[in-house]
Amino acid sequence: MGFSERFPRWTSAVVGIAQLVLTAAIVGLEIGSVYIDLAHGTIWVGFWASLVFIKTFLMMLFITCCCRGRCCATYVLIWTIFSGLLACVMIYFDQIFIKDLCKCYLGDQLCCAVRSVESFRTNYTAILNQCGQAIANNNSADLRCPAVPYDKLKLIQAQLGCAVGMLISCAVYIVIYVFACFGICFGHD
Repeated sequence: MGFSERFPRWTSAVVGIAQLVLTAAIVGLEIGSVYIDLAHGTIWVGFWASLVFIKTFLMMLFITCCCRGRCCATYVLIWTIFSGLLACVMIYFDQIFIKDLCKCYLGDQLCCAVRSVESFRTNYTAILNQCGQAIANNNSADLRCPAVPYDKLKLIQAQLGCAVGMLISCAVYIVIYVFACFGICFGHD
């Protein structure tokens, strides 16, 4: 019995669909989070990690229908390991932001000036005046986080859950791949 017989289609299809749903949720939650506050409580990990997640789930779905050999499965394994590592990075940053919603990596001046997307359309002059006054008074507390974005907390927690789900789906594929390589069959004699 060859590798393709030991590597069932339905398992890679289920993992691929799960990764598709999780990736869409991660991107959607990141968009919502960025809309609430563009600078605080984010490093945009949902966007840059999803680039790899998209490649991984597309390849996972590709091996479900088209390429059933060990070579393709190994290529997907490499991408899956990379996705699992990025899921760990996302878990790391999400737990940091859950503990500190004001965390900002852009520097004090940008962290003060860059807020919600809505603030760019309404009264941005007042925000610039407030930041200018904080800079003039050398008040770093006002610069760092003028308003705590509490609305982001649920989105970041949900994104953390999706990142854990992505990590689990990557681990499931790795286990399936190892079973197929060692000849442990899924319902075959």
